[in-house]
Amino acid sequence: MKIKHLTWVWVLAALLLVSCQKDPSTSGLRDEYLVYTTADTETSFETISTYYIPDSILIIGSNAVDKEGNKVAKYWKDTDALTLINTFVSQMDERGYERVLDPTIRASADVGFQLSYVEDTTYFVGYNNPYWWSYYPYYWDPGYWGPWYGWYYPYAAVYYGYTTGSLLAEMVNLRSESGSGKSLPVIWNLYVSGLLNDRQTIDITDASQAIEQGFTQSPYLKK
Repeated sequence: MKIKHLTWVWVLAALLLVSCQKDPSTSGLRDEYLVYTTADTETSFETISTYYIPDSILIIGSNAVDKEGNKVAKYWKDTDALTLINTFVSQMDERGYERVLDPTIRASADVGFQLSYVEDTTYFVGYNNPYWWSYYPYYWDPGYWGPWYGWYYPYAAVYYGYTTGSLLAEMVNLRSESGSGKSLPVIWNLYVSGLLNDRQTIDITDASQAIEQGFTQSPYLKK
């Protein structure tokens, strides 16, 4: 039976308040997943009109290299990835937001999504400055969206680990001031763990349901 309530979400949220705390063990949660969301309480999500979402999901922990042996970004672009992306799209559309489709004008949207999947390792995340992406320049870069210096989380600093099979989504505020020394605010975050099946591959059905659960427990996401 898949998790459809917030019991474990609150357990996880409590653990996230402890510095350098890993995910709670999921060994006793066979065939279940955990959903955690957080948001900037100062953001008026009802004033947001448009959003942009990329056509692929970044794979974190990839060992992909170019011909010179330099690490390069690896993106998930198959039909399974599209299923997850479309789940975000349907949830945003249902809440009255309009999608910007043209990638050449993505920065004209009010908000943008950064979607990532942890493939084969654990990363500890500190919501302070610099954020962990800064150590991996081949991952999401604020320059993808425009002239921003880095990322900024307006909500409380926490430290936690993203484990293998985790799905991450961050909503960034593209209406914020950009330019030299300006950071791009991340105003909503979705984190899902426990998505691997017995074959140690991601369960797309579970992942889609978990995304929907993330929106369900974020009722403020509504035009």
